[in-house]
Amino acid sequence: MAEGSYEQQKVSGRSMVWASVAGVAVTAPLLGMMGLSFLATVTLLVVSSPLLLIMSPLLVGVGLVFGFALAGFGVAAAMALAGVSTLAWMYREVRSGFMNRGGVKFGIGEQGKDRAGYGYGYGYGSWQQNSPMI
Repeated sequence: MAEGSYEQQKVSGRSMVWASVAGVAVTAPLLGMMGLSFLATVTLLVVSSPLLLIMSPLLVGVGLVFGFALAGFGVAAAMALAGVSTLAWMYREVRSGFMNRGGVKFGIGEQGKDRAGYGYGYGYGSWQQNSPMI
């Protein structure tokens, strides 16, 4: 027998019948359980429909309260994200400073010292030299 060739196998009719019987033996109980499950579901739906109809105003109210609560939590999460991003922006601004029109880098801390009157004569210069408005 060569390495690349395949030998064709014949399947007898008897083995086909036994395979079909085995398939029916496996699937018949599964189909029966599926039918019973469907029947139980339809029965429970028919029994609970009047109760659902009677309780529908209460369920609508509960659904609205639940929806508003979820919307409130969503708004709170959005506000928390905005607050944290604002704090991060402020931290970056204080740490890195900014450039004025003349290309001189000023941090907010230096601006506060200049505007408050601190730092004169300690290497900061006068407020006219360091002010970004001039």
